[in-house]
Amino acid sequence: MRTEGGVFTPRERKAALWALIGAALIAAGGIVVQQHTSPSLGGMDAYVSAPPPGVLEAQPLQG
Repeated sequence: MRTEGGVFTPRERKAALWALIGAALIAAGGIVVQQHTSPSLGGMDAYVSAPPPGVLEAQPLQG
């Protein structure tokens, strides 16, 4: 076995390169999905309802 003074073996460098390529693909896929979906309210969207009739805007109590 020949030593070149390097810290990592060629096999480790190849594995790191594939890991970087995989991470880049996952990040790019996440960006694409994010561009094509609407923002989520995190479960709170189920509780969104229309205001009662005649109520235009909530006002603080006076007193």
